[in-house]
Amino acid sequence: MRAVYTEEQKKFFRDFVPGHKGIEITEEFNRRFNACITYKQVRSYMKNNKLNNGAPKGNEKGQSRVFPREVQEYITAQNPGRTAVELTALVNNHFHTNYTLDQIRAFRKNHRLVSGLTGRFEKGHPSPNKGRKGICFPGSEKGWFKKGQTPYNHLSVGTEIIDTQGYLKVKIAEPNVWKFRHIMEWEKAHGEVPAGCNIIFKDGNKLNCNPENLECVERAVHGIMNLHGLRFDSALLMDTGLAIARLKHKASELSKEVKGCRK
Repeated sequence: MRAVYTEEQKKFFRDFVPGHKGIEITEEFNRRFNACITYKQVRSYMKNNKLNNGAPKGNEKGQSRVFPREVQEYITAQNPGRTAVELTALVNNHFHTNYTLDQIRAFRKNHRLVSGLTGRFEKGHPSPNKGRKGICFPGSEKGWFKKGQTPYNHLSVGTEIIDTQGYLKVKIAEPNVWKFRHIMEWEKAHGEVPAGCNIIFKDGNKLNCNPENLECVERAVHGIMNLHGLRFDSALLMDTGLAIARLKHKASELSKEVKGCRK
């Protein structure tokens, strides 16, 4: 909607425009008439009424079309200790403007204004929910777990499950201690699994945890088997693939030793 000006305001434009920039005219008009017109409205009035201020183009250092000097000074003064949301509401209420949150954030960033807020609770700051135990509606206590009550989905020690990777796991202790079945069977027959080794299934069946179907393989060799597709669903082929992988690993180690001797 086009702004309507009084005769007094029109006279102000005629008298004040010469020699003054659009921002200066806007600031002085709003101060003198307690108004909130924008720089764009001032430029439009000057153009429509062929008023030439004769001032050089461009803004003086520190001036802005979006943020007049008085707004800049107000933001700078009110910035400490306030969030961008609080500052935006404060500026808009004070000047009857409609600055967005992004505009205020950009202004603070461009002018390196620091609020001093860390976004964290300072040491010694009381928690807002201190002393509160949550909301408990009348009757909700009927569904609470009683102290010592065993959950309906509790699994006892000795329970076996198949995990998402297809391995058998056994619960060995409370409250929630589990171990792979194939590791347990290997350790029963051969002792603790050596460091840097994996236990694999000769026939490729992860559910066949018979000690005779288990093989202890160095992780480096196991990696070569995976890399070169040397794992099979046949025990005989698995032994062959394992032998090839160990041969490749040994050849790689010898090659490194030879390179080391040449240096």
